[in-house]
Amino acid sequence: MNILFASIEDLNDWVEPLGGHPQVQTPNIARLAARGLVFTQAYAAVPACSPSRTATLFGQAPWETGVYSNAEKWPDAYPKGQRLSLPGVMRDAGYHTVGAGKIFHLDVRGYDPEDWDAYAGDIHHKRFNRISRAVRENALPMGSDFGAVPDQQGDFDARNTNWICRKIAPGLDNQFWGFGLYRPHLPFIVPLAYFDLYPPVVDPPPGLKSGNFRAGDKSVLDGLPPESATFANRRLGWILQRFGEYNDFVRAYLASISYADALLGKVLDRLEATGQIDNTLIVLWSDHGWQFGEKLAFRKFTLWERALRVPLIMAGPGVRQGREDTPVSLLDIFPTLCARTGAAPKHRLSGVDLSPLLDGSGGIGRDHVLSVWGDWPEPGEGNMAFSLRSAAHRYTVYWEGGEELYDSAADPFEHDNLMVRGGENVQAIAAHYRDQLSADITAIAPRRAAAHPGGGDD
Repeated sequence: MNILFASIEDLNDWVEPLGGHPQVQTPNIARLAARGLVFTQAYAAVPACSPSRTATLFGQAPWETGVYSNAEKWPDAYPKGQRLSLPGVMRDAGYHTVGAGKIFHLDVRGYDPEDWDAYAGDIHHKRFNRISRAVRENALPMGSDFGAVPDQQGDFDARNTNWICRKIAPGLDNQFWGFGLYRPHLPFIVPLAYFDLYPPVVDPPPGLKSGNFRAGDKSVLDGLPPESATFANRRLGWILQRFGEYNDFVRAYLASISYADALLGKVLDRLEATGQIDNTLIVLWSDHGWQFGEKLAFRKFTLWERALRVPLIMAGPGVRQGREDTPVSLLDIFPTLCARTGAAPKHRLSGVDLSPLLDGSGGIGRDHVLSVWGDWPEPGEGNMAFSLRSAAHRYTVYWEGGEELYDSAADPFEHDNLMVRGGENVQAIAAHYRDQLSADITAIAPRRAAAHPGGGDD
C-alpha cells in the first residue's frame, strides 16, 4: 500500500464537502470525499502554520514540545538524525519517502533531509522560488497580495505538482508521497481562469454579521473576555489597503482554493492513470483555517471555529465511504498512519488512532479535542489560551482567567458567549470542560527559543 500525504496551506472549511461557502468550487476535493471518509469536525492543534505542522508531522501537542507559534525553532524540539517525524518513521518502516512543496514549515528549513529519499520544491528552494514569467510579464509587484495571471506554468505549486506526478508510476508499492500546496496562502496570485469561476460580486462568508467590520461596529465583540482582544488579528486597514474592497479579498481566496483543488485533481488523475488509486491511502489535510472579519478577526491566530476547523479526508484501502462527525485532531493523523502501515513511532504521540472510525468498527475513546494559541505560558509575560471542542460545545479559557463557551449546534459561528449569560447549567458545563482540560494537560512546556525576532507571519 502507498500513501499520499497531501497538505493544502491556509485552507479553511470552504470546500464542497464541508459547505463552508455556498459558491466555492472544489470538484476534486468533492471527488476525493466521495471515495472515502470526510471528518466533518477536524481541528488544528494550533491556528498557525509552523506549530500546527510541527504538531501534525511529529504527532505531539505544542504544550509538550514548546512550539507554540511561528517564531519557535521547531527543529530544536527533537534530536537530530533520529527520524522522529512522520516521513522519517515511514522511511524507517520501509517506505520510499518522496516529498514536494510545503510540508514542514519554512522559516528554519523547509524539510529534514534525513526523512526523505527525495525532495523537491521547497518554497525557499532556489529553483522553485523564482518569480514565474507570467507574474513578471503582468507586472505584479512582489508585495502584491492578489491578482490574476494568464497561466500557471511558472508557479511553484504547478511545478511541484508536475514533479510529484512524475514520481507516481505503475507497479510501485510502499511509497510515501508527501505533497504540499502553498495556495491558498497569500499572495492570492493564481491563473485568471480560477477568478473567472466566480461572479464579480461573491457572497459574504456565512455567519458574518453584515457590516460588522466595515462600519467599525464593535458590538460583535460584546461578551468576549478582554484577553481575546489580543488574539484577534483585526487588520481592517491592512485588508482594505491591499485589496481595495472586501469582496475582492473573498473572491481572490475562493479563486486560490479552486486553483489548489485543480492541482490536487492532477495528482488524483495520475493515481488513476497509473492504476495506483486503489492501492493508495490518501490523507488530505490543511494546517489551520482562515477568518474573514468574524468578530473583526482576519486570517488565523485565534481559537475560534473559523481559524481551527480544517478539511480532513481519508480514502483508500480499508476506509469506508461517508461522513464522520466525531471531533478529531490533526494530531491523530500520525498514530493512524502508523496503525495502518505497521510503522513504529519512537516517541509518545499525543493523538489517537482513527482506524475504528475509518472502518466503522467502533469509537476512539475520546469525545473532544484541544487547541492552543499564545506566545508564553506565564501570567504577565504574554497571552495564552486553550480551547476544547466537543461535539456540543467550544470552551476556551485564557491564562488570565477569561472564558468563552459556545453552543456549537445553536450557534455555529460563535456569536453568543454563554459565559456572559451565566446560570447554573452554564457554570456546570464550563466546570466539566475545565476538569477535562486539567486532566488532559498535566504540564505545559516552556516556549522554545525564537527562530527570529517577532515571530513569523506565515
